[in-house]
Amino acid sequence: MRYRMYDERYKMQDTGCCVEKSGYKERGAILVVALVLMIALIMMGSLAVMITITERNISRNHKMAKEAFYLADSGHPLAVKIIDDITHSNEAFYPGFIIEENLGNEVMDYYKGDTNLNDKDTDSPRNLPDIKTTLLKQSISIDIDRTSTTLLYGGSAEFGSGGEGAGFGGKSSKKMLFKINSQGCVQGGALSNVITVYRNIL
Repeated sequence: MRYRMYDERYKMQDTGCCVEKSGYKERGAILVVALVLMIALIMMGSLAVMITITERNISRNHKMAKEAFYLADSGHPLAVKIIDDITHSNEAFYPGFIIEENLGNEVMDYYKGDTNLNDKDTDSPRNLPDIKTTLLKQSISIDIDRTSTTLLYGGSAEFGSGGEGAGFGGKSSKKMLFKINSQGCVQGGALSNVITVYRNIL
């Protein structure tokens, strides 16, 4: 009888001990699962933040590139106006614009080969631009180079417009081509170059 009571007591103690150990293991598994879920959520949140920042930077860069392009493109009509003024009156004065002192020599093709008086072979929008100004606090630099000169003869298309002042016997008899290299730079650092060709009849 005593043996049975001892045996039953031993079994109960043994069973209770096993229950306690089993509960301890379950609590540990829950902790591991919680940690894994937290790490996964942190990684997903970090990825979402990185994607958001990347998209914002792409949008900002695209906006600055468009602004720089339109800024550079606005330099063409300005350069055309100055070329026309120089070829017809040899003067170009615009308040707020920095115009290189030898621009008239470049436009009229005077002093070719003398870089002190005609620096068409050495200047550029970045290095000694012919025209420089700002528009809404954004800078525009323009380089103008005369690329060719052609005399107009009776067989050319321009001769047909002699009554309008172009062609042999008219007011003008010379065709000049100019390369206009305009560079726009916005405050964010984006640069854009627009190169155009302008024909002027003198």
